[in-house]
Amino acid sequence: MKKKAPNRKVVVFVSLMATLALTSVLLLMLAPAPLTPDVATSLFAVDLPASLDPIFDSHSPTASQRWKYIYIHQSRTPTGSAATLPQSDHFVIGNGEGTLDGEIQITRLWIGQDSILTPPAGVGQIDPACISICLIGDFDKNRPTATQQHRLTQLVCALQERLRIPASQVWLLDQPGSPAGVGRRFPTAVFRNQILP
Repeated sequence: MKKKAPNRKVVVFVSLMATLALTSVLLLMLAPAPLTPDVATSLFAVDLPASLDPIFDSHSPTASQRWKYIYIHQSRTPTGSAATLPQSDHFVIGNGEGTLDGEIQITRLWIGQDSILTPPAGVGQIDPACISICLIGDFDKNRPTATQQHRLTQLVCALQERLRIPASQVWLLDQPGSPAGVGRRFPTAVFRNQILP
């Protein structure tokens, strides 16, 4: 007596299901851990026109009347990230030491649309309507990297455009030797010429 050959449709279906199940297991194993509230979200140094849109995907709606100023300062450290800085900022831009060069880290303060909790040393208080951006580096000794400068300009222009913040309300303090300032080697004039009026 001849054995009946297995139904080809059943074999194909079972093979397909096994492949899908294996692929699902592999994707789950490779998935990154979920972000915790204290960890910054990052935008890597990609130069796409819409690459900064995620900064406006916060837990609370980003209201243009809420934010009136942008404050930029240095970390005055050779390395670092949002997780290692002693002060709180809305955004941190890396220099390749502790973060990728030009990586924009979006902190929990921006995601929650909260005001600065701890200003950098040398600043007594920051206006609650002020967005704080920290560049990793000591710009009394070195210039920011070209990628850092480019990403800072992109970030500031995106914030200016969406929140209607004029250049006159983008603050760079001249405080050499202090993390409250941008440092002597920061190209202030070049930066001012690149942002929106």
